[in-house]
Amino acid sequence: MSEANIRLLDEDTVVISEGSTNTEMYRIVSGKAAIYFDYGKDTEYLVGVLTKGRCFGEIGFLTGKPSPFSVVAVTDLMLLGITADTFENFISEEPKYAVSIMENLANTVFAMSANVNMLKEEMLKAVADRADERRVNMINNSLLKYRVSGLQGSPYFSELASHDKEK
Repeated sequence: MSEANIRLLDEDTVVISEGSTNTEMYRIVSGKAAIYFDYGKDTEYLVGVLTKGRCFGEIGFLTGKPSPFSVVAVTDLMLLGITADTFENFISEEPKYAVSIMENLANTVFAMSANVNMLKEEMLKAVADRADERRVNMINNSLLKYRVSGLQGSPYFSELASHDKEK
């Protein structure tokens, strides 16, 4: 990889802002970075800390969609920026990072799914304490529709839809 892709960032620099679209993903060459939901807000939540060798930013980079979290330099940080033009070479030269990227994506999906399930349970409990069973079932069905609609446009959803039609 070219040294032109190396970035030196100071501690506390926001690398990726939640809600922004990033055209690069990064591998940490040295230093540490933290992942946050709602960075800088009263509801700020630290998701984790990444260290040397870890990759991040792959969600926005691969999907072109806004980042679900912010990434902030915990220490001075040296990053390797990976663009669409350099991604294939990066994976060819460093195949172990393909596995790292997949692990990051799988862990992100797992964490978000767990958070959605916890929120769903809290909402249903709150509603159940004050409403009848019909209302609780209606909210539960709405939540299920929302979860499925989030899959639309993904290859996985297309596969599920075609599988259901075959039955």
